[in-house]
This record gives sequence, structure tokens and C-alpha cells, in this order.
Amino acid sequence: MGTPAIANANPIARLIASTIGLKTIMALTGFVWIGFVLGHMVGNLQIFLPGYGPADPELGAHAINKYAAMLKATGGALWVARLVLLGAFVTHVWAAITLARRNKAARPVDYERHSKIQAKASSYYMLISGLMLLAFIIFHLAHFTLGLVQPGAYAINHLDHGLPDVYKMFILGFRNPIFAGGYIISNVLLGLHLHHATSSMFQTLGLRTPKYRRIVDKAGVAIAASATIGNVMMPLAVVLGLIGQSVV
Repeated sequence: MGTPAIANANPIARLIASTIGLKTIMALTGFVWIGFVLGHMVGNLQIFLPGYGPADPELGAHAINKYAAMLKATGGALWVARLVLLGAFVTHVWAAITLARRNKAARPVDYERHSKIQAKASSYYMLISGLMLLAFIIFHLAHFTLGLVQPGAYAINHLDHGLPDVYKMFILGFRNPIFAGGYIISNVLLGLHLHHATSSMFQTLGLRTPKYRRIVDKAGVAIAASATIGNVMMPLAVVLGLIGQSVV
């Protein structure tokens, strides 16, 4: 049963505020962020590319710095993309919290307890994991985008050829085992979140039909596994000394 405010709203507002409207918003904004997570990961995985001769002995140093310079050169377009991502994230969190509060208010305590026992971990903890991921994103921005966590490792210096030294910032940042461990745990949590979110997203959009259910579910597993493995590999490689040995 809707609230008076929703009942008196115009049709578009009622649709947005409805349960299916909120789930659709979560699906669409989630799709935006899944694309970003995978694209961001692929860009960062350039740290594993071979060096370009004696002047660039480190794996991926030139590649990741050139990639960062390319992004920075987009100027206003980069900030537009950031604002779109921010808007999608805020809207996603708002819809998730609204749905959680609505579901909690509609369910008796006994049903809630029973559903908790039967629910899969990745499904039951979606809201909690989402809020934890929000905290991780804030820390990640403070760490590598704003340079507030490790100012000394922040990429304010430049290489001789004028590229921002993102590689050095990356290596120095993940040499701290506490930070590296936090990133690894957060990305495992991200994988669990994506595993459920992907299936739910396709279900909401009407694409998880009986005919394509197995394909959609396998795609969800593949996306979650790829994001987890790819993002965990990077801090783990630094901590194990597989890359960045010469960075001081």
C-alpha cells in the first residue's frame, strides 16, 4: 500500500517510487557500475605488461602511466564520466536503502528470521556489503585520487617524458600490507556483491528468462570472478614482490 505522498504524485513519480521502479533503477545504475568496474580493472591490469627496454625495466610502468596521462588529457570528459558514476552510485544506494526499509516494514519478524536462514549469503548481505563497498570507494578515492591517505606516494611527481607517475604511486601504496589486505578483502566482497547483483539485474530487466537463465547465471559468475581475480592480482603481486622491485 503506497503512502499518501506517493499516491498523490504524478504517474512518473509513482513509477519511480514503486518497487518495480526502484528495482529497475538499481538494475540500470548497477549496469553502469559493472561496466566501470570491469573497464577500470582492465586499464589497471596494464601494470603487468612487459617493459619497453632498458629505460623501462619495470612491468607495466610506461603502459599504466601513459594510460593515466590519456585519461587526464580528456579534461572535462573525465569529470563528466565521474559525475555520471557518482550520480549512478548515489541513486543505486538510495534505491537499495529505500527497498530494504520497505521490505523490513512489510515483513513480520518470524518471516524475516526464516528468510535470513534460507537466503544465500551473497543475497542476504547485499545491503550490508553495498554499504561496506561504499566505505571502500571513499577510502580508494582518498588514497589514489585525492592523495589524502599517503601524500608521499601520491603521483605529484612526473617522469622525464612528462607522464604522471601513477605506477610509483601504485607500487608504494600496495607495499603497505594493511592497505593491500584491505583492498584484497574489499574486492572479494565486491565479487560476492556482483555475483548476486548481475543475476538480479537481468531478472529485473526481464532478461533472465527460462531459456537464457543458465547463460545469465554463468555470466554473473564470470563477471564476479573476473572482477575479483583481476583486482586481487594487483595488490597481491606488489606484496609478493612480483612487480615494482626497483621502485623506491
